[in-house]
Parts: sequence; structure tokens; C-alpha cells
Amino acid sequence: MKKLFLFSLVALAFSSCAAIDNFTTYTEGTKITKDELDSIVVNKSSKSDLEAKFGAPSRISSSNECEMWHYDFVKISSFSPNINDSNVFCINKKGIVIKKLKAKTKSNNPLLR
Repeated sequence: MKKLFLFSLVALAFSSCAAIDNFTTYTEGTKITKDELDSIVVNKSSKSDLEAKFGAPSRISSSNECEMWHYDFVKISSFSPNINDSNVFCINKKGIVIKKLKAKTKSNNPLLR
């Protein structure tokens, strides 16, 4: 009986930690996994493919070469490492993805350092 009680107590403690982590985790933006990033093919995928797969970008900027779509993602957690990254897709005038990259971005937020 003592072993069952002890086992139940330990199980409750671990399940509480999982619930607390979900409660204390802040996320914002679009998380793009490596597999999802790999599914976008340079010189083949289009702007509409990005919209269908990831939705609207967090921000759009331009260069002489292309329009850059940024998909930013932030995760701040009490119990796991914080994440601050951005996926950038360079789209030419024909609407085709000509470059893609995943970057860790810098932030002035002390929680993301």
C-alpha cells in the first residue's frame, strides 16, 4: 500500500510539472519545423504555397533582389529553453521562392537571451 501511495505521489508530481509548463509557456508567431522548411523547394515553390502552408507572414520587407517574407516565432518558457527564430523566404517578381533561410534573431527582451 505504501508503494502504491508513493508511486501515485511521484506520478502526480510529474503530471503537475507538465501542466505548469504549459501554463507558464508563452508562444507567438508561426513555428516552422525543419520538415516543413524542407518542403518549400527553391525555384519551384510559390508565394501561394507559403500562404497555404504557413498563413500570412509576420512581416514583409524588400530588397533590390526580392520581397522577403519573415515568419517569426517566439517561445518563452519557465522550464525549457527559450526560442527566438525567424524563417525568411525571398520571393522574386514572378512570385517564386528563390531563397530560404532559418535564422536565430536577436532581441532586446532579456527573457530571450
